[in-house]
Amino acid sequence: MYELDCHGVIPGCERVIRAESQAEVMRRAVMQAKQLGVETISQRLMDAIRDGMHETVKH
Repeated sequence: MYELDCHGVIPGCERVIRAESQAEVMRRAVMQAKQLGVETISQRLMDAIRDGMHETVKH
């Protein structure tokens, strides 16, 4: 499982995005950014999403 606390990564986002793969977290983060009015997904934003994502430990 992977997650991204998008606060401070995507402007206006207060969610934690979780998914089984990094690709799915990225897809959901891009969708969230667009819903919040980010029209252009820059390389800088993509890098910030990638850098903020981490694998969670399953208990």
